[in-house]
Amino acid sequence: MDDGQQRYDSDCRTGLTDGQVKSRIDAGLTNAYNTNTTKSYRQIFKDNLVTFFNILNMVFTVLIVMTGYIKELVFLLVVVGNLVIGIAQEIVTKKTLDKLSVIVAAKVTVVRNGAEKEIGVADIVLDDVMQLRPGNQVCADGVMLEGSVEVNESLITGESDVVAKGPGDFLYSGSFIVSGNAYARVERVGIENYANKISYDAKASKKRTSELRNSLNRILKIISIIIVPVGILLFLKQGLVVGLPIPDNTVKTVGALIGMIPEGLILLTSISLATSAVILATKQTLVQDLYCIETLARVDILCLDKTGTITEGKMHVEEVIPVGAAKDLDRILSNMAGALQDDNATFHAVVEKFGKSFGHEVKTIVPFSSARKYSGVSFEGEGTYFLGAFEFIFPNGYAGLDAEKYAKQGSRVLVLAHSDATDVLDNKVPGGMRPIAFLLISDRIRADAKKTLEFFEKQQVELKIISGDSPVTAGAIAKRAGVKNYEAVDATLLKTKEDIEAAAEKYSVFGRVTPSQKKELIAALKRKGHTVAMAGDGVNDVLALKESDCSIAMASGSDAAKNIANLVLLDSNFATMPDIVNEGRKVINNIERVATLFITKTVYAVLLAFATVILLDSSYPFTPLQMTLISFVTIGFPAFFLALEPNFAPIKEHFLINILKKSLPGGLSVIIGILAVNVLAGIFQYTPAAVSTMCMLMAVAVGMWVVAKVSMPFTTARKVILGSAIGLFILCIIFLRGFFDVAPISLPQAVVVCVFTAVAPFMMRGFERIVEKRADKFLSKKIVRRSLQITDDELKKK
Repeated sequence: MDDGQQRYDSDCRTGLTDGQVKSRIDAGLTNAYNTNTTKSYRQIFKDNLVTFFNILNMVFTVLIVMTGYIKELVFLLVVVGNLVIGIAQEIVTKKTLDKLSVIVAAKVTVVRNGAEKEIGVADIVLDDVMQLRPGNQVCADGVMLEGSVEVNESLITGESDVVAKGPGDFLYSGSFIVSGNAYARVERVGIENYANKISYDAKASKKRTSELRNSLNRILKIISIIIVPVGILLFLKQGLVVGLPIPDNTVKTVGALIGMIPEGLILLTSISLATSAVILATKQTLVQDLYCIETLARVDILCLDKTGTITEGKMHVEEVIPVGAAKDLDRILSNMAGALQDDNATFHAVVEKFGKSFGHEVKTIVPFSSARKYSGVSFEGEGTYFLGAFEFIFPNGYAGLDAEKYAKQGSRVLVLAHSDATDVLDNKVPGGMRPIAFLLISDRIRADAKKTLEFFEKQQVELKIISGDSPVTAGAIAKRAGVKNYEAVDATLLKTKEDIEAAAEKYSVFGRVTPSQKKELIAALKRKGHTVAMAGDGVNDVLALKESDCSIAMASGSDAAKNIANLVLLDSNFATMPDIVNEGRKVINNIERVATLFITKTVYAVLLAFATVILLDSSYPFTPLQMTLISFVTIGFPAFFLALEPNFAPIKEHFLINILKKSLPGGLSVIIGILAVNVLAGIFQYTPAAVSTMCMLMAVAVGMWVVAKVSMPFTTARKVILGSAIGLFILCIIFLRGFFDVAPISLPQAVVVCVFTAVAPFMMRGFERIVEKRADKFLSKKIVRRSLQITDDELKKK
């Protein structure tokens, strides 16, 4: 901050006045800073307009206008249509996601005019006093004024250990409160505040590698490298060798280059993902990273905390079981509830049951931590009381007591313990602790939990229940919910990474898991080649959410969890997960299906351009107008409808290889047909116009066979789509023959086209077998290399 800026020494009781806040706003000293991960309107227009292929299309347009063949500019209708649709869809998606983002946007409680007030993070001003509770993400750099907290600074330092903070200590924005309560004065805001950078970077850092995006970028990169030099060579060949006039040469060259561009494929992908985001918004799901839809569709392991997912997340104290001659349990628990300020489901259940009392002087407080799994209070003259997990308060057990017998009923079991000691060092259990009661707390299983779990089992998605409860309780609840492999492992026994890796493969239910162990479990599964999603809502889930391939948070959860998540369930209902997975699968399966149509055309257009330069004595057979017609009837029209069909089959790996296996046979078949026509043209002296028409008919015939191939198994709708595409083409060549330069062909020439059309599927099948064999061989080598790499990495670690 500017050293000359007046500072207000606001305290935690009064905070700033309205006048002071206004002066800060007038001076621009607010926390407003654009960290929205959706594009700005300017960026949307720029990304859609300024692309390599759009620049090429502009060059093509100028060249064709110079030739005078104005009707060849029909391809611009597709280009402009793609632009308008793409921009419009991105704007709709932006508005939808921005609107939903407001719902889950982090809020902060500040003290102003002597009263607490909840405001948006952007409305914080310099010297505001923030109240911080467990689960809050620190949204502005500040200095502690009062209270004590434990802070996780892993998003800043990379270290997962909690750090204790007291009055006078500095709080870094981007960290989050694990336990305790405090007041802090804001020291930095706006662009100088690290929170604005960390909140954006946290979201950006979890954008996972997308196989879909990488595959499409690889295709476009190859085309962008070859398209200009091939165009130059083709122009020179047709001008110097074939002897085409410059206008005709220009049109033919532009036709060849337009054919190489998979026009609309990137647009279709973006629209499909954006449409899915809007569809999911209607299902109360906020998508914070479009490509996470793809990732979730590829997930084969889903990790989740049972609280709030399998169970309702609303805890109730069902029974208090005294141990020995314990008395005044209600008084003790209500005074503990009054002293502690924990913010979790278990503590709320205790408050609901016993209320809050303030009859004893508090000496020391031990706030709850998911790593410790207990909290405690030292009262003056009363000693110390701890409430938490039995095995964490009594790690060596306690003679004659067995907490597991209650846990086997599916209840969460807490032990209330007492010690005469009043000095608690480093939040550790003091000596002389003895149990005085068990609290049995239950959380009801969701009515739709069993159905949801059955869905994932049928979809070959393995579930991992990761819980902080005892393994007995976690296992019992998993069994009641319908989890088949409900035998639970005690995470406290997993001491090394090797132990965690072995357990990750063997078990489906984990109990007494610490936040760092959750992260290690997910990392271990990823090292084994799994695509892992994590669903959680608490501070203790943040490290695991950040580590996962796809992170899902509940809107009712902590700020830290929502900020880090790729998806936020606005209704906090895990039962919507099947709809989300199905939407992702529909998108990826359909993109793979229609990408086959686009790449088939690109394959034969590229190969035909090379063949024209190297092998053929004639010019390129297609004009831009003819290529536009071919693209529309074999790609654009069927792709529009096929991309909308429900298709919930499990996603196959190797997106690029899958589409090449399907598109190469079609592309190669077109080339064989065109080469054969050119051979026959040399023998029987076909006219260039007849050759062009025959090649166009062959390209459309193969294109229709490819449409038929990707439409299998046929449904009534798919038959209608294929039939309509064929019908549209027939109508065009009958009624718009002159417009599309379709020349009359003789009976022998028609027979050649018909024979090729009949033979094409068999030819494609032959090429398909060759391509599949080569692809399988390539994948086998790739898998072996990956296995060797994993083994080598493991040896290096050891």
